[in-house]
Amino acid sequence: MFTSLSYGLNALLSPRYLLPGLLFALVELLHAAPHQGPVPPLISGYGSWGSEVVAPPMSFDFTTQGHVNRVYLYHPENQTVPAPTVFFAPGWNVPCQGYVELFRFLVSKGHVAVCDEYNTDIAVIGAQLRDAFMEASSRYPALIDTRRIGLAGHSSGAGLLGSLAYELVRNQGWGGNGAFIFSSAPWIDFDMTDAKLADFPQQVKLIVQTYEEDASTDIRTYIQQFEPIPVPDSEKEFIMLRPERLQAYDYAADHRVIATGDGYGVHDAMDDFGVFRLLDALADYSFTGSPAAWRVALGNGADEQIEMGALPDLVSTDDPRPIPGKVYDYPCDYSGNPRRASCADFDDELPGAVLWQPVKQIVINTPNPLFVWEPVISAESYFLQIRPLLDNGEPDLNTSYAMGGITPGEAGCGDEVALCQYPLAQALPRGSRYAWWIRADSVQRQGVWSRRGAFTLSQAALFTDGFE
Repeated sequence: MFTSLSYGLNALLSPRYLLPGLLFALVELLHAAPHQGPVPPLISGYGSWGSEVVAPPMSFDFTTQGHVNRVYLYHPENQTVPAPTVFFAPGWNVPCQGYVELFRFLVSKGHVAVCDEYNTDIAVIGAQLRDAFMEASSRYPALIDTRRIGLAGHSSGAGLLGSLAYELVRNQGWGGNGAFIFSSAPWIDFDMTDAKLADFPQQVKLIVQTYEEDASTDIRTYIQQFEPIPVPDSEKEFIMLRPERLQAYDYAADHRVIATGDGYGVHDAMDDFGVFRLLDALADYSFTGSPAAWRVALGNGADEQIEMGALPDLVSTDDPRPIPGKVYDYPCDYSGNPRRASCADFDDELPGAVLWQPVKQIVINTPNPLFVWEPVISAESYFLQIRPLLDNGEPDLNTSYAMGGITPGEAGCGDEVALCQYPLAQALPRGSRYAWWIRADSVQRQGVWSRRGAFTLSQAALFTDGFE
């Protein structure tokens, strides 16, 4: 482990990172919070700290819906005009201080962050958040730009972001120049209705983020926060972060990932790559339309999106499915879930497989690639699809090298046992780019397709097939 200061000094001593290290050391000294783990923070691009200095946070008490709320506002020290604002809804009984590094990061990039410590009265949490955020905008119009907003949150707070977006964007007219939702491990949206979904504001971009080790809330509840929101698939993404152990340090992917302070969580590379980077890019895309930002935040499995440095690539999909048989502390059919009748709607298909190799665009030197993926629970066979890519990057629908009926035995894997590995028997034409994806099937269910992997078959490779 290292502190922000020690990493900054180490970076200064590295010729490769001399200038970036100097910049990072200076910025890190300004926010002066310990960074945990052996993987250093990002020092450039999305997820790296900006240059704005955080002013001392302001706060006020506000009584609404019969409860006193404490509202905090973080902003740049030298702010002179209203700035894009991220309104944050914390988890159940978690103080705003539990997310302080996230707020500092947002402010360093020139944003304002507003956090409401609501009362845990289920019937009125959403109304409290709405009222508190509107009150903050009324009190600080010189700081908050309601034309460019983000709604972010965690757990019980995150669950209400969909209906909160409806209230603020549709009913109050906020977000005219950009609006997004960043939802971390959301619980139940007690305020969402079919009528609100039918009239949901189309300009809102959406990321729902889950964590592989999170056994708290049923993934079907998360899916209910994602699938019904009627924005195009290109404008929303369902993302899962995955744990790793490096140099005796555990990078947890549990319910508390987004929490970064006050004993509720730690700030490490899981936050830098998996939270700060995506949130940074999502804000940039929402407010400027940047194609580069879209590829990082919502890029449909693009290399730039799934990249997590030394940590496992994140998993992204537009078609999430539950894991058969997994047990959670808070099941989807919890009696207080107003949408519990739809929980079974997500049980008809197996989840998409997670691809291991080749995932990112790489060059392969054999005409018979080895395809590797994680086993899917209850899968009885796999369908492997391989197609050449056209010049526009789309698969050639007229050419396929598909293999169906691959059993777990043929791929050397079972339920959560080892990796599935399948060498293609048919030689592929050299010098072409290819995409591949896979589906898990069983007698009772048909799975959803995985994200696509991509690779290029070398033109001048070490072939043994007699083509030379």
